Amino acid sequence: MKLLLENWRKYINEEMEEPITTLRIFDFDETIAHTRSETRVKAPDGSEATLRDQQEFEAYMNAAAAKEGIEAFDAVDALMELGYDIDLSDFSIVKDPEEITIITDIMREFPPDSKTYIMTARRGKSLGPILDYLEEIGIDSNEVRPIATQGDSKGNTIAHMIGQKIMSDGKSNISRVEYYEDSQKNIDDVLRKVCENPDLDEIKPIDFELIINKVINNEGQYNIHRIECSPPN
Repeated sequence: MKLLLENWRKYINEEMEEPITTLRIFDFDETIAHTRSETRVKAPDGSEATLRDQQEFEAYMNAAAAKEGIEAFDAVDALMELGYDIDLSDFSIVKDPEEITIITDIMREFPPDSKTYIMTARRGKSLGPILDYLEEIGIDSNEVRPIATQGDSKGNTIAHMIGQKIMSDGKSNISRVEYYEDSQKNIDDVLRKVCENPDLDEIKPIDFELIINKVINNEGQYNIHRIECSPPN
């Protein structure tokens, strides 16, 4: 699994010594902040497209992947190998951000038994600008662990994080995951890989909870739709 987990592995040993029971995981774009980032694409046939938000991006990539017979979770690299020119340069910076306070107010809390992560599908060089932005809006970036998945499965990454915290009884000491995300594609992936993954059942504590907070933008007004997944009795 090709993941760029910058500034993460160095925290694994540290976390094993801490009484952490909750992972708080925040997406960035359209979760922490709305930005003016666009993706510009030129296909091998010469057609061009400007994708202005997550929905347009996912729709274009899904259609292009289907056309080219690509089945990867994230088709960007495979499409580029086929000659698609995909310009993601806007996502190496935080472009004209507007804070989504319904989420950042939650992020500022930092409960003592938790670790807080930003998990973005952006590439790794975006992490510095994201942390700088947190400081600009008054969030202590030293309390936040950044992970750049480069478009790969967030569900696989979260499952791996749970598996890194095995205690003497063979169970993970992570009993709660709070996940904040706007993309339905990523939410469905996390439900499959964490909630509905039988491979994790043996290591989940009996009181394990996955709480997904879907961030919904209704013409600039943001709200949260809560999705819960607990293990069967």
